[in-house]
Amino acid sequence: MRSKWFYVFAGLVANIILGTIYSWSVFRKPLELKLSWTSLESGVPFSMFLLFFAICMPLSGKLLKMYGSRRVALLGGLLVGVGWVLAGLSLGLQGSLLFVALFYGVIAGSGVAMVYNTAITVSSNWVPERRGLAVGLTVLGFGISPIVTAPAAHLLITSYGVQSSFLILGAGYGLALTALSLFMILPRAEIVKSQEASGQRGLSLSKEYSPREMVRSRQFAGLWLAYALGTLGGFIAISQAAKFGQEVVRLSPELAAAATSVFSIFNGSGRPIFGYLADRLRISVVSSLSFVLAICGSLLAIQASEFIIYMASYSILWLVFGGWLALAPRATSVFFGVRNLSVNYGIVFTAYGASALIGPTLASILWESLGQYIPVFLTTATLYGVGLIISNTLLRQPTLPERMLQVKAQ
Repeated sequence: MRSKWFYVFAGLVANIILGTIYSWSVFRKPLELKLSWTSLESGVPFSMFLLFFAICMPLSGKLLKMYGSRRVALLGGLLVGVGWVLAGLSLGLQGSLLFVALFYGVIAGSGVAMVYNTAITVSSNWVPERRGLAVGLTVLGFGISPIVTAPAAHLLITSYGVQSSFLILGAGYGLALTALSLFMILPRAEIVKSQEASGQRGLSLSKEYSPREMVRSRQFAGLWLAYALGTLGGFIAISQAAKFGQEVVRLSPELAAAATSVFSIFNGSGRPIFGYLADRLRISVVSSLSFVLAICGSLLAIQASEFIIYMASYSILWLVFGGWLALAPRATSVFFGVRNLSVNYGIVFTAYGASALIGPTLASILWESLGQYIPVFLTTATLYGVGLIISNTLLRQPTLPERMLQVKAQ
């Protein structure tokens, strides 16, 4: 019999593939040169990808309940591969921007949502006594993906060209995700109960909320807003990381790129760290810790004219950003139960999607209108401050007696 951590590892590997979206910057310049796209146009497929990634998370949760984890993972993997391949084939067509946005953004983005949600659901069910850590390790792959996929994509582009790279990656990713879907299996109910009994941290005494009940609750409003603010500030800062390093700290493009790779490690490591903490501490405590750290990182960034301060401030911001990708699903299971976790977290995940669309645009507007970075980081510090208030008001967990009353009321 395979170890339960094997399924977590399978999810981690799948997420390394899915996280290639974080390496989109590697494709932008070659696409701009080949197709005469503007910088704004080359960002459209990226934005469409993130939009449909978020939109399809709730849908993927419903599909999981209807058709099972293996089938949804298989369908998602095929969509990812087909999306990449069709995007590559469309690069030579007139109106290629529309086709790339459709095939890469809509089709591949939807496929990523299916595999991502499946991997989280499978991991959390195999390790119910350590749900936060299991999910954190699974999505660690998404965070560290650029360390692997960015150099690989760059090598393919320089060797075969950007169009062939899309085709090669699409075929490879489709095959790999198809193989990994074989291991996206939910455990039998008795296994979950046995493991919950052996590790009380994973035992949820909260009411099992339906999606409709969840969205009407105080905790949902708090979690959605905290998740949105935690990742919005991260997207604002992250989208400007390399540019800030070159223009303010005076780094060479090569050193700025190397710094970004280091930040990716913090982005990835924040996920198991905050997942581990969420298994042991109240969600409000872990959420508050994340916002306090992020405020410190933002205030440090205002003074980041030196390399050491720049590295420290951005490492903190990326750590917190990554941490929310594990904290939010764990919080969803704590507040709303595990029976509808795949659907409920899919709805909560729309907060991430909103931040992904608003954050980089807001950062660009602030920079271009004011011509300096101080207002950018004052904005992120303010957003994190609001998140800290929400953490201590709307994210309060029920006490044990309150939880027992909720369970009896079901």
